[in-house]
Formats: sequence, structure tokens, C-alpha cells
Amino acid sequence: MFDFAFDWIKELETGDELIDQQHKEFFRIGRDIEQLLVRKCIGVQEQELLDIVCELREYVSYHFYSEETIMRQKGYSNYELHVKEHLGFRKFIMEIDCPALAKNPYKELKALKSAIQSCVFNHMMGEDVRMIKEIQLKNN
Repeated sequence: MFDFAFDWIKELETGDELIDQQHKEFFRIGRDIEQLLVRKCIGVQEQELLDIVCELREYVSYHFYSEETIMRQKGYSNYELHVKEHLGFRKFIMEIDCPALAKNPYKELKALKSAIQSCVFNHMMGEDVRMIKEIQLKNN
């Protein structure tokens, strides 16, 4: 996977304002991680790392709950697969090894950034876009 900056561009929009706003917040958290990597985690404090992990855990849970509620309410046909993808990523985020992160923040944050990038390209730009398109077609 190629490296990219967590800068929001129009091509990342799904067409749903709420989902796009939530994805932008996810990108903001990604930029926080990215900034630590740019400075090679020099001077990073353990509390700063824990804050990012906690924020990521909370936001992923919130966003996935929000998406899943929309999918249920709108009768999205691929709901089960979409939720399965959410469960896999949520599990990954919840299992971040905080002691390992504190011990070797640069290595662990690089892996975390890579996982988030994978989520962006494989899930947000694939499954989320399909979900929004189907829901929009049903509403028209």
C-alpha cells in the first residue's frame, strides 16, 4: 500500500453529509498519528499516545454504531458483511497493545497508520460508497 497524507479531498466523499463528516473526523485522528510519525515520535509522552488510542477507540465505536443504525433503518442489503468488516477493524483497534506502543511508539504507530489507510481505501471507498449509493437509490 502506498503512503498518503490524511488530507481530505473531494474524491473521498460518499455523497452522504453525515458519513462524510464522520470520516473527516477519522482523518483528523489519522493526521494526529501522522504528525507523531513525521517527528519520529521524538519527545512523545505516554499520555499523548494513550489519548490517541482512546480517541480512536471511542470514535471508531461511535462511527460504526452510527453507520450500522443508518443501514438497519434503511434496509441496506449488504448489512451483515458491512458489520463484519466493522467488527474486524473494531477488534483491531480495541486490541492495540498500549504497553508495546509506549515502548516503541514509532513502530507501533506506523502499523496503526497502515491499518487505518487500509480501512480508508478498502472500506470507506468501497463498502461505504456502495452502502450510500444503495440507500440513496431507495430514497429516490
